[in-house]
Amino acid sequence: MYFKYFFVSVLLLFFINAAKCEITPVDAARNAKEHNNQGVIFMREGDYLAAIKEFKIAIGINPKAQSTSVYYNNLGQAYMKIYEINKNRLLPVWAQSCFENALMGDCMNITYYKNLVSAYEARGVLSSKASQLLARKNENPYNAVTVGLIYLRQNKIGAAVTMLDTFCSEYPDLIITDDIKRIIAKYEFI
Repeated sequence: MYFKYFFVSVLLLFFINAAKCEITPVDAARNAKEHNNQGVIFMREGDYLAAIKEFKIAIGINPKAQSTSVYYNNLGQAYMKIYEINKNRLLPVWAQSCFENALMGDCMNITYYKNLVSAYEARGVLSSKASQLLARKNENPYNAVTVGLIYLRQNKIGAAVTMLDTFCSEYPDLIITDDIKRIIAKYEFI
């Protein structure tokens, strides 16, 4: 009998306390940013595996946001850092995929293009990628940016400057154009 009253009292207290609790909505953007920031801290500390975990969580929490491009780029950089240490040939493939995803979400960030070209170089596919992208330049005019940066990496300065300068002439009002012009300025008089 006492057990019955005790049980009812505990249930009653539980429901009273539960009614007092406020339900707070989950802020996906904030949570994703926090995980990304934690990943950046791990990257600085050289704990690349922990950084990868945090970047993947950030991507998973808010996969459709433009800010997710930053998280993909950071994830790709973490893969490339590990590649520099152990030369696992899969890592640049994974990094390439991350940088491509970053560009799909934000094609106006020159850093993403540079990182993509670094992944191509690590994979040993600069020439083949330049050919593929050049063949599809009409489908995606931003391919010219990647090809221009590949040419720079291959020390084909004249071809790179021509490719990048043509892009700037055709798309003078894009945000990325000023970044490309700064790159061109470094090489125009070589």
